[in-house]
Amino acid sequence: MVTDKIFPVALKLWLVFLLAFLLLGYEIAPSILLGAIAGFAGGTVSAWWQTPGGEPAPPSPEPTALDKLGEKLKPRGMQNRLPFLKLFTRRDRRYPGPR
Repeated sequence: MVTDKIFPVALKLWLVFLLAFLLLGYEIAPSILLGAIAGFAGGTVSAWWQTPGGEPAPPSPEPTALDKLGEKLKPRGMQNRLPFLKLFTRRDRRYPGPR
């Protein structure tokens, strides 16, 4: 959960900012409030930074009925072959790999 990532960091940052505001001469109540706001903000940024994400992949379009019918009508061997593919194949089979 995200709160498991936010809370420990937010608590530590709250204490750091609380002490920093007290050392700067702020009163107790504003130091607690401002430290809590800073801690929550820092914890949220830290959790965001640690969470993997990214832009979601777009959903793949559903094949139409015509596409499905076309796949059924194609012969099995010709589904992924191009007619001119043999022009680019190697004719000498003595060396199966690259030289």
